[in-house]
Amino acid sequence: MMVAIASLTFYQVLMRYGFNKSSSWSEEAIRFIFIWCSLLSVSIGIREKIHIGINIVVQLFSHVTQRTIEIFAYLLILLFSGSLVFYGTKVVLSTQYQTSPALGLPMSWVYLSVPTMGVLVIFYSALEILSLMRQFKKP
Repeated sequence: MMVAIASLTFYQVLMRYGFNKSSSWSEEAIRFIFIWCSLLSVSIGIREKIHIGINIVVQLFSHVTQRTIEIFAYLLILLFSGSLVFYGTKVVLSTQYQTSPALGLPMSWVYLSVPTMGVLVIFYSALEILSLMRQFKKP
């Protein structure tokens, strides 16, 4: 996706400044690819455990309490992601007949990135919760 964004941006700049003819479709495509790339990277961040966290306070507690706080945080992420799936699906359904001006794509394809991200975040958060719960059983 990043290669596509870079290539289309290069094309857009070349057309605008080299040939004095701007293309609207490439700008819109860049925007739509960037939206998908950004939202999918959220789920990758959850999977790789690279999301932002404030560990200085949590590290003051015992190991068991730290795991409990982490499970609670993932449960909050699950709740928020569930609402993204629910309301994102509503938006997708309500925009299925709206098309983008330059590409003519259904806008629901763009908005589908929100519930897709939500489902992936739910999946990876649930896996992490299960992993943390297994650690409680270990001595």
